[in-house]
Amino acid sequence: MAERASMADQGTQVSTGMKIVFIVGSLIVAALYFTWLDWALMNMQGLDYFYMFRK
Repeated sequence: MAERASMADQGTQVSTGMKIVFIVGSLIVAALYFTWLDWALMNMQGLDYFYMFRK
């Protein structure tokens, strides 16, 4: 009976450095997405999203 090799046995493990890159990249994409979503929803209601960043 042939055993199925797991992904780890096939040498497809992701290095620690790549995990950090994926996490940082994911956080940046998520922050940009939710910033855009908040701006779009406020824009539909006639509100100004960028008032928070003005002096």
